[in-house]
Amino acid sequence: MLMRHACSALALCSVVLSGSALAQHGSLNPMAPRQLSRAAYTQDYSYGYSLLPGSAIDSLYIFNDEVGWTLNYDIFDHYVLRPIAHGYHALPQPIQTGVGNFTYNLTEVNNVINNLLIGKPGASAVSLGRFAINTTIGILGFIDVASMMGLEPQTMEMQTVLGKAGMEQGPFLMVPAYGPATGREVQGDVIDGAATWWMPWYVTVGLWAVKGVHNRAQLIEQEGVVDNAVNPYTTTRDIFLMYAEGKVNPDVAAEGAQQAPEEESIDEAFLDEIDG
Repeated sequence: MLMRHACSALALCSVVLSGSALAQHGSLNPMAPRQLSRAAYTQDYSYGYSLLPGSAIDSLYIFNDEVGWTLNYDIFDHYVLRPIAHGYHALPQPIQTGVGNFTYNLTEVNNVINNLLIGKPGASAVSLGRFAINTTIGILGFIDVASMMGLEPQTMEMQTVLGKAGMEQGPFLMVPAYGPATGREVQGDVIDGAATWWMPWYVTVGLWAVKGVHNRAQLIEQEGVVDNAVNPYTTTRDIFLMYAEGKVNPDVAAEGAQQAPEEESIDEAFLDEIDG
């Protein structure tokens, strides 16, 4: 799921690079030994690595940079995903919009559950209403009738729920064909993916591929952000981690946006679209 994660990093590049973020210790740390006492809780389990946003640790830096990044960006994206995305981008805009609406509608079930878990019954009800309306009147979600009626998306991923519960991001991973991720996000994606357990595996893979191409096509104008970076890997890593942590702690993201020059700001609607 390479572009589902990389898209957010690309779009937030100019905002986050001018902001600042301090990694904080939470109550749960996937990298830490079992915590049995207050002394163990306050112990530094970074093992000499620099703590990144959300207390993430790039303990596999060499593999992530030289293997994961090369396979994902230099090979898979450059020779496969990018050409396909450019071809998709040439389709009429109504078709692209419909595909994006359809793939997002499939995540509404997760939004219903996840918003409930963080104590937002109102947002959960909106997500349920959106799913019912768009699946029926909106022809399986291809037409976002709910937004036309004033019911705006209430996106909430399980990895954000876990973060709000105190789980830190854990190890940073650059997984071939999946893209940038963290221990927390992988666990969240597995749980969110349970919503499609009833689908045949080939349908799930097909939907995953379509969503990846659609999201990648929305980033064509942003390709230069990574292509021209001094260190594309670390730039993408830091921005990805900051964006994921910003969804858990919105105040951090807001602080970074306020410090960024006005001309480098990113449209929030665009961020919501590519992260869906």
